[in-house]
Amino acid sequence: MRYVIIGASAAGCQAGETLRAFAPQSAITLISGEARPLYSRPLLTYLLGGEISPERIWLHGEDYFKKWRFEALLGETVTGVDPRGHEVRLASGRAVPYDKLLIASGASPRRLGLPGEDLPGVFTLRHLADWQRLDRGLPANATVAVVGAGAVGLKVAEALSHRGCRVALVEAEAHALPRLLDAAAAARLHQALAGMGVELFMAVKPVAVLGKNGAVQGLGLADGRELPAAAVLFATGVKPNVDFLAGTGLAGAEGAEGAEGLTANAQMQTAHPDIYAAGDCTRVPHFLTGQPAYYPIWPGAVAQGRVAGANLAGAGVTYPGILPQNSISLRGFHLIAGGLGPGETADCEIVIEQDPRRGQYRRLAYRQGRLVGLTFVGAIEDAGIYFQLMAQQLPAPATIEPGRLWG
Repeated sequence: MRYVIIGASAAGCQAGETLRAFAPQSAITLISGEARPLYSRPLLTYLLGGEISPERIWLHGEDYFKKWRFEALLGETVTGVDPRGHEVRLASGRAVPYDKLLIASGASPRRLGLPGEDLPGVFTLRHLADWQRLDRGLPANATVAVVGAGAVGLKVAEALSHRGCRVALVEAEAHALPRLLDAAAAARLHQALAGMGVELFMAVKPVAVLGKNGAVQGLGLADGRELPAAAVLFATGVKPNVDFLAGTGLAGAEGAEGAEGLTANAQMQTAHPDIYAAGDCTRVPHFLTGQPAYYPIWPGAVAQGRVAGANLAGAGVTYPGILPQNSISLRGFHLIAGGLGPGETADCEIVIEQDPRRGQYRRLAYRQGRLVGLTFVGAIEDAGIYFQLMAQQLPAPATIEPGRLWG
């Protein structure tokens, strides 16, 4: 049996390792556009801020592929997949045959298509090469406009501030982390960001990157303001890497999050029985709703890769669905959120408890007596217990006595 895995990051490597346990003698080929083994994308912001050394980012050594007896095709770009002919086509002209294929091709940063985005002082931060370009091209003590106040945008803003930059954070929605936080929790986050020296521009869209003589000069906003900046960094989400699947019928329709991607079932199988998908290129069932959902988070990619690797070998393992979890720490400010967000809990009973003096806030959403969403700000130590309640869908009281949340 010939197995091929497109992608050698969280989902692809986990799938390969799991598959090797089920198929110790089979040929397993991993194809990656990058030239080195797996590294931690979540650590890129710490690298940007100078808080860790480059050596810390690597999760595997140079002997990783040899250790697992994978054929590694590194630095190779996939240009197409032929489901009928069972082969993967590479930009080098090579065709790689397969009996079973896993697509774990990941995602790439989204751009907004604004005038000036092609200037050399415009950046993203998703891959190691992005950090290298930032490290080389970002002026010392620069003023940087960060577009997007999602999880990546927040960590980038913190990293740039730690690096000595002046940071303006721009978000089109009313507050940061709009999918995760309600207004009360976001207000506490905004206060923490302001304390770090980050200037906030909420509920306003960027319309252009301003430049002069080939260099970034600022960011133009829809309300007419112009933010001076020597660099602009876009953290406006990601789009699945599925362009090479054009014409195969595999890439799904655009989802509610505006991201096209592969749709996989609970066995991580696509519409083609010999092709599986996992990780940030994939829409999978939501654990709480059962509906296809797109949440490109590292733990989800690892779990999906594990299930896909087992099922490539016919193990019949079921993926329970993605249960969103996001944990963010910013210089002593901590929050964790998961399950259904504020925009998805209009029909739920909401329990809120807060301690303004200690900067603590908790929001729990219950549906039919079961926990389906949570937001903790400040004291997050026991969040794992609540996630277990949510993951197991255990009955819980619809209301909680005052003071009970703080123990």
